[in-house]
Amino acid sequence: KRLARLAREWLDVERLRPAFTIQALEEKRQIKYGGIEFSSRIDRMDRLSGGGHALIDYKTNRNPTPNQWKPPRPDDPQLALYAVAAKEEVTAVAFAKVRPGEMRFMGFSRLDNQLPEARKAKDWKSMLEGWREEAEALGGAFAAGAARVDPKRELTTCRYCAMHSLCRVYEKVNVLAETPE
Repeated sequence: KRLARLAREWLDVERLRPAFTIQALEEKRQIKYGGIEFSSRIDRMDRLSGGGHALIDYKTNRNPTPNQWKPPRPDDPQLALYAVAAKEEVTAVAFAKVRPGEMRFMGFSRLDNQLPEARKAKDWKSMLEGWREEAEALGGAFAAGAARVDPKRELTTCRYCAMHSLCRVYEKVNVLAETPE
């Protein structure tokens, strides 16, 4: 009964969309950045009736935000990586938030109204190019063995790390100057 209620609620969101065709579900793909090859699995890709494709990643247990795709060093680069690696013309990228009472798309599109609630990107081409450049830089640094002491959010990052005994963060961060959040 619970799954049927969730499905009905999600289908109400899908009904708000212009016509589309599901092109791929759980499709495995190889992507390569900076000399590093990754195995990936796209949750869903739709062919849009107005042209282009929408990449969709389902999220059920956390609060996703497209801001997690922003460089530098994006927090959740999965969809950005898929978008710039796709052989198809991707014109929309979104999380599908599948939680009772909160169901919606959250993302960006090249044009208005490609996905309900997805925001039109200010400059779609520049956004994709920024994602590509960041992916190449991060992949290249990893392939080169870069291991700078450079936590993204200083000691806030360290609170969630299990590698304290191996870490050299104190070479860079003055712990006494850090203010708790």
